[in-house]
Amino acid sequence: MTAIGGLVLDALRARPGHVAFRHGSAGLTYREAERLVLGVADALAGAGLRPGDTVLQIRPNDPLQWLVNAACYVAGHRSAALPPGALRGAALAERLDLVAPDAVLTEPGDPDLDAWLRTRPEVHVLTDRDLTATPEPGTTVRAAAPASAVVRLAFTSGATGPVKGVELSGGALGAVATALRDTLPWPERPRVLCPESVSGGFGNMVLPTLMLGGTFVVPERPGPDGLLEAAARHRPTVLMAMPPALRALLAHPGATAHDWSSLALVVYSGASFTDEEIDRAHALFGEVLCGVFGQVEVPKTIAWSRPADHLDPRLRSSLGMPFPGTEVRVCGPDGRDLRAGQAGELWVRGPTTAHAYAFPAGMPVENGWLRTGDVCRRDADGRLHYVNRVQDVLRIGDAYVGPSDLEAAVSRRIGYPAAVVPTGPASVAVLIEGVTSRETVEKAVRDALRDAPVTIDAVVPVERLPHDVMGRLDRARLAEVAG
Repeated sequence: MTAIGGLVLDALRARPGHVAFRHGSAGLTYREAERLVLGVADALAGAGLRPGDTVLQIRPNDPLQWLVNAACYVAGHRSAALPPGALRGAALAERLDLVAPDAVLTEPGDPDLDAWLRTRPEVHVLTDRDLTATPEPGTTVRAAAPASAVVRLAFTSGATGPVKGVELSGGALGAVATALRDTLPWPERPRVLCPESVSGGFGNMVLPTLMLGGTFVVPERPGPDGLLEAAARHRPTVLMAMPPALRALLAHPGATAHDWSSLALVVYSGASFTDEEIDRAHALFGEVLCGVFGQVEVPKTIAWSRPADHLDPRLRSSLGMPFPGTEVRVCGPDGRDLRAGQAGELWVRGPTTAHAYAFPAGMPVENGWLRTGDVCRRDADGRLHYVNRVQDVLRIGDAYVGPSDLEAAVSRRIGYPAAVVPTGPASVAVLIEGVTSRETVEKAVRDALRDAPVTIDAVVPVERLPHDVMGRLDRARLAEVAG
């Protein structure tokens, strides 16, 4: 297993004169990027940091953020990041206490962060200037940290439980980069435009881009206007974004006026699109959609869906086929493997999987298998289809019954959006959006679920169903709406 630090140095040394990053009108060559990586590693060592220490970035999204991560990969530090202003007050202090950074890379001026730092004088506070002041790297760091070294501390969203700090080794991240490079249908020497944080999940796409001799473009401004500005300037061949950013782009009045003919691939992750959204994306970009599915514990490398899958009504909402080298199981509540078509918890095993949490204490892997907490089906061809999170399904006997399956059945029958909220071991409430009278739909709802192994406690009309930032039904708020 090759550590990510070695892959970074190999990629940056392969094409010294080519442009590695663009940010607004500024460009950074592979040679300049290598010098920055080694220079940052030297600066961290000069500040007294040792392998295993944690470096936390709280600064804007730009190429330097990824280069600092890369310096940590090379030197064997644990890199972590928080977007500026994402957490305030006690929430920020709680996260900082959990991370326990040895160094914080930031600019002064955040009163909550500054207050926490005043109580932690042992924490090194570094600015961009501290890390980039040395024009030429010294000889402190040349060989990359070993594959076993933990070089990344990533955070789960906390949407389905307490926030977890996931420790990723250099070997796991190296395997992620190699799997993404070798599996996705990249164009030659890709020009990748990505509005997402390079310290988040899509940061895992930077190294594959560089390994292929490409250029990674970070928009200078956030939002769809910044994305359109960067697209006009750089003519990307690959666009990568989470569904909220792509939905905002699809809704932007200027998107249809832009020439997207350079695009060969649009990669998304985090949630599926509706049929209507896929059709709109095809009309705008061409038939180039590609989905990647992973978790913080298995970055972007559980399954992927091909552009051709998005043309098939049966497959366009699927998660796709497992990545080569990633083993998957679909298991019932008792841990036994289920046959194709049955819903069960997804278990994953492979070289890209994390094996420890920094917090809360514990191991996410049992006998080599990560229990993901996602309930999926596997079809006869081996593709995965998402159902729900395991805490949101009903366990009836030895089977999982997913609210999303019941919702689809109801919506097909009545023509209105529906949400199903468990109210007991085998009972549910059904929320219907857009109807004013329960009596107008109750019989149809009960008919739609006549053969389902559940009892309907109530049918509740609501003005609007709550959704999260990814566009999925917000299950936590649904329970509140159901009363």
